[in-house]
Amino acid sequence: MAWLGRLLGRDWRREEDLPVAASKLGRILELSAGRDVLDVGCIGGDPGVDISRTSHSQIAARARSCVGIDTLESEVERWRKEGYDVVGADAEAFSFDRKFDVIVAADLIEHLGNPGRFLQRAAAHLRSDGRLCIVTPNAGSLNTAVKGILGMRVAINPEHTCWFDRTTLRQLLERYGFEVVEEYWQDYQAHPMAALIVHLRKNLAAHIILVARLRTRGTSG
Repeated sequence: MAWLGRLLGRDWRREEDLPVAASKLGRILELSAGRDVLDVGCIGGDPGVDISRTSHSQIAARARSCVGIDTLESEVERWRKEGYDVVGADAEAFSFDRKFDVIVAADLIEHLGNPGRFLQRAAAHLRSDGRLCIVTPNAGSLNTAVKGILGMRVAINPEHTCWFDRTTLRQLLERYGFEVVEEYWQDYQAHPMAALIVHLRKNLAAHIILVARLRTRGTSG
């Protein structure tokens, strides 16, 4: 890659060798065990879902306490009747009189009109030693790359407002007072050919998982 970069007159660098997680939730469950957790966007826009099979249910089973927020008011009421501590609230404007050890934003940030406002609220509700866990689609995934090369339209969820790679997501977090402490690629690798390609080129995985903490005073941004 170095010789190719010199040939093209550009700085080409190999992508860092991050691990590939098989599950979006595995590391989040580890961090949530015995902790106070806020799960933002816990319903995920799927009305009528079997709550016991959701990621929120799994987190709640591990955590010391688990509060979920979402804007789907009818679903919030149904979840509350099932015994879950779920509140109707906006990810960009929520307010509680408490802080949390872990804040989870799985498949959320790409839906927001103003991700920075969410990060401001997250920073205000995270304990000083807490962790913010973000899972979001990878803008440079295998699906995107192949379709782009072939000149095909990339299918994008019409409810998504933005798309991140590692650089842009880290930059956004840094601007709002966070520093990244863990990074993973995530891909279910359901198709054998896709699994082989992702094994060879991990940065083509379907999702990015970042774990961040509040930047301590005196740490450069």
